[in-house]
Amino acid sequence: MKRRGIATKTAGTGRDLRGFEVLLRRQRAELLDLLAHHRITALEPGGIRSDDPAEVAGELYDHEEALTVKTLLLQRLGEVEEALRRLHDGTYGRCEVCGNPIGRARLEVIPTALRRVKCQERLERGLRRQPVREERPRSKHS
Repeated sequence: MKRRGIATKTAGTGRDLRGFEVLLRRQRAELLDLLAHHRITALEPGGIRSDDPAEVAGELYDHEEALTVKTLLLQRLGEVEEALRRLHDGTYGRCEVCGNPIGRARLEVIPTALRRVKCQERLERGLRRQPVREERPRSKHS
């Protein structure tokens, strides 16, 4: 039996779907709260005004770190919002590669999962560069 695009052996019943929705909405609220309280101090116009190279380096490091954290929070928020959209349009819990159900255990651990484990592994294997095999010099006897 299917409900809203999710097979019962994956996410389950409408009640289970509400559980995922509650979890995703909670994650969304937490991310919005973190973003609201995450401050990035703007660099002064013309750069950092200091003659001390260590102070300049420290301020640049802190600024870069704050930008990285904000970027990661925004990326995560986008993933959560996309999962909520899929939940409401009936595609939540379906692998975007093969269309088969994503296992319930995977969704419980990663509620924003887009792919089944096997499809994710294939994708990751394809993205990794294969080591370049160096050609061995041929011996005179070959």
